[in-house]
This record gives sequence, C-alpha cells and structure tokens, in this order.
Amino acid sequence: MSTFGEVNWTDNLDFGSDKKLSGKDTFLRLTEGDNELRFVTAPHQYLSHKIKKDPNDKKDFGQKVMCSAINGSCSACTYGEAKPRWLVGVIDRKTGAAKILDVGWAVFQQIRKLAKNPKLGDPQKYDINVVVDPKAGPSGYYTVQAYSKESLSAEDQVIKENFDMEDLQRRVTPFTPEQVQKRLDKIFGDAPAAATTVTTAVVKTASVDAETKVASGARPASVNVASDDDLGEAFPAYEE
Repeated sequence: MSTFGEVNWTDNLDFGSDKKLSGKDTFLRLTEGDNELRFVTAPHQYLSHKIKKDPNDKKDFGQKVMCSAINGSCSACTYGEAKPRWLVGVIDRKTGAAKILDVGWAVFQQIRKLAKNPKLGDPQKYDINVVVDPKAGPSGYYTVQAYSKESLSAEDQVIKENFDMEDLQRRVTPFTPEQVQKRLDKIFGDAPAAATTVTTAVVKTASVDAETKVASGARPASVNVASDDDLGEAFPAYEE
C-alpha cells in the first residue's frame, strides 16, 4: 500500500517500504476535554520522524520532519524509524471552521473501530468527539466517541464542497531530501546532531498494533505539542 496519500479508515494497514487554509489557523489542535468535529474528507496518510534536539531533555517533545526516503534518501532516518500519521479535513464544531486534524495511531485505531461497526460505518456520516484526558494514562489518553448519524447542514455542506483537497494531498506528499536537511539544520542549528539509531534511507515497516502499544506503557504522542510555526513547516503549503 502507498506510504502517503488518501486511504480508507477500514484499509488493511500493513505499512511497508474557495478560501485556502493557511498559517496558524490551518490545524485543529486537540485540547484537554471535549473536541467535537465532523470529518469532511478521507484520511490522508504520511510518514514522519519525531526529531529531538536533546533526547535527554524531558521538555523537548520533538519536532516533526516528514520522511523523504521514498525520494531516494532521508537524513532524518538516522535518528529513528518514520511512523505513520494521518491528516484529515474536519469541521471544528467549536468554531464552525474548516480545519486539518493531524492524528497518530492512538486516535486512528479508535476511528477504525467506528468505521467497521455496521451500525455506524463511514465516519463522515456522524459527528465525532475526541476526548483528551492526560490523567487517564496511555490507554485512556484519547477516547473517541460517535454521535448519532445526522446529515450535514447546508453550511456544513458548503464547507465540505469547498475544502481544498489538492492542498491536503500536497501536505502529505513526502519531502525531498533537501527539504529534510533544511528542517534538520533549523532544529539543530550549530549544535552537533547526535544520532540515536543509524538506519538506511528506506521506509521501515511501522507496527500499528494498538494492543502492543498500550502494553508497552508508551504515552501516545499528543497532536498539540508542536507550535503553530512547527506545524506550518512540517506540512508546507504547495507554494512554499
């Protein structure tokens, strides 16, 4: 299966080798508590590295760098395996505005379960509530709830019809090796980059076994730890 681009919630995930959104208003950031939204696009998959300038600094949450291995080489692969994530177009129910939601496996796998439920089906047919509870531990950090099926309002339908699908697709297009190096240079500056793991510049198989992740006790990566500027550079607009 392709490592980037539009996918379905119910795909068998075996990972292998008129107003445009812009600036800090592009992305919907999940905040503690309820985050009600409506999906208006299919999920779009990409592979990303989480790069930390100082791995020993607990306050360094890392910055995203999209993998460029599919384009021949990726200097970010030196710092660890690229992991799959997904961008999806949504309507933010708090503001009524079109946004892009960036999610990892912790959220994606719960939406998959809803999509596979014959009584619910396509997540675009009902509103979703993503509850963020930092006190609930790894297995309960994110909880995804489905509301009853309800047709889009006239206003919602306009937002969906005008959503910039080409822009969304461009944002999951893998970086070039030059773009990756530019991002790394900005992250590390004049400091020497200490690689934690040396790998070849190929797309590694990414495990998406939810039970394994929970059993490991690893805290799921929050989608709102990156700054507005960091997200903008991690997913550049086509013109940039």
